[in-house]
Amino acid sequence: MERERTRVLLVEDNPGDARLVREALNDGAPGEFSVEVADSLQRALESLGPAVEAVDVVLLDLSLPDSQGLETYRAIHARDPAVPVLVLSGLNDESVGLKAVNEGAQDFLRKGRVDSELLPRAIRYAIERHGMVEQLRQLAVADELTGLMNRRGFLMLAEHQRSLADRKGTSLSVIFIDVDRFKSINDRFGHEEGDRALKELAGLLLRTFRRSDVVARLGGDEFIVLMADINDDGVPIVLDRVRKNLEAFNQENGFPWRLSISLGVALYDAAHPVTLEALMASADQSMYQAKARSKLAS
Repeated sequence: MERERTRVLLVEDNPGDARLVREALNDGAPGEFSVEVADSLQRALESLGPAVEAVDVVLLDLSLPDSQGLETYRAIHARDPAVPVLVLSGLNDESVGLKAVNEGAQDFLRKGRVDSELLPRAIRYAIERHGMVEQLRQLAVADELTGLMNRRGFLMLAEHQRSLADRKGTSLSVIFIDVDRFKSINDRFGHEEGDRALKELAGLLLRTFRRSDVVARLGGDEFIVLMADINDDGVPIVLDRVRKNLEAFNQENGFPWRLSISLGVALYDAAHPVTLEALMASADQSMYQAKARSKLAS
């Protein structure tokens, strides 16, 4: 029995670029992909939705005759949120491509680097990641209080990301977050205010981290974040942003309590793999060391 082909909707108005994509897929995975080309946003939208044959993945050029930039991705996503999108970007579109990823696109690829090895693999990963996210949405993985992922959801998605990092040879970072003196908020102001503090922190974390990062509440006053594709130099920048946003929150809000947190970080190197449990334990230990140093300093 012949295997069903992966149906690709290529949204690209440049015939030369469209030809290169077709050739890369045919050379890299003969017979695996079926490619339909739409040379405008309008034609792409007509190829998506419940009334037409399902598309497995969209390869999207953001610069089209009838749409430019991030609005191109938003229109495609609004038309069919269930289909994964890979953004194809030129040099002038890289920053917009990253913004599209932050809004939910699976990845962005530079047109000049699309080849017969990279493109089929990127499509497979995009479909796999998107399927995992959709599966998670259908499970009971949301924390009831904050709306973040709960422990179960985090473990499932983080393990998937760790496996992808192993296959791609990329890095991961786990940030463990604990609220300082949380019991005193409950004791002084009541559990309703304690719950409010946790919800406010959850919102702050969502505003601080990228949309592609996995932010979760493990339980109680413990939170965790998994960041993919970030190197050692990028982590201090992220931690500084968390602290600055927290400082601004405490200065601007009118609550009777102040939020204070301790942070611990563990880096995952695909060249020296460890289990997800070991990575989380390392981040947890780092957090407790930071908390102990803070107590000594005060």
